[in-house]
Amino acid sequence: MNSRVLQAFILCFSFIAVFTGTNIVQAEGQGGIPIHLKIDKYYILYTQPSSPFVDANNRLLLPLRANQDLMGGVVSYESSTKTATVTLLNHTFQITIASRIAIVDGKTITMDTTPVLKGGAMFLPIRLFLDYTDVKYDWDSKLQLLHITDERVVKGEPFTYFEDNDVTSGHDDGVFHLSSFVMTPHSLSITAHNISGLDIPKGKSDIHPLVTFKNNGGFSTDAYSRPFYPDLPEVKKGASLTVTQRFDNIQNAAYIISVGRREP
Repeated sequence: MNSRVLQAFILCFSFIAVFTGTNIVQAEGQGGIPIHLKIDKYYILYTQPSSPFVDANNRLLLPLRANQDLMGGVVSYESSTKTATVTLLNHTFQITIASRIAIVDGKTITMDTTPVLKGGAMFLPIRLFLDYTDVKYDWDSKLQLLHITDERVVKGEPFTYFEDNDVTSGHDDGVFHLSSFVMTPHSLSITAHNISGLDIPKGKSDIHPLVTFKNNGGFSTDAYSRPFYPDLPEVKKGASLTVTQRFDNIQNAAYIISVGRREP
């Protein structure tokens, strides 16, 4: 066992106590916070201090820090000018809160929306980075979902933790669309839709969140074997499923990601 796997195992074991039960409910049209971003196979639910959101100009905004923590960019922020600098995929971006003007690789351009300050953090329009890099992506206007498919930006610790604890293989990662989630002080509920076109048998669905915590507080994730939980029920094609899990420390979450897939 290499040192990274050993470290991840120790961290995961130390947090396993936060999972004290799972409640599975068959559901249609559940409310909650919509999920707008997917990177590779990972749905991005929460990015401190707030989830990615679509603004009034129909542009998806992501916290400045997430460009570094999730996508491997390098970021800085100058509070006196309210200007951020982001280096991503060998391109440099300078963006200012409440301004449509950005500087990309030394050239001035005009955006069609503005960065904002929310919860004490700067949120940037992801479209800027899509337009001026060769990052691969798809935008589903019906689902309001941006899917970044470029492996070069799957760089963050949440993804590493997930991969280091993924002890099985052969999953189908395209069968569920995770549409929304609800956080309470002690739980996380995720609603997923079966988009595979087929019925998924009992025990074959895997809606699997991973939470990283602030201040290098480690992470928590459900065990793939689910030794203490009942199998997820059958999910008919086109139907929805809501899974609720208990996280006693979720108010200190830094990032929440999840996959939605069919087990082999």
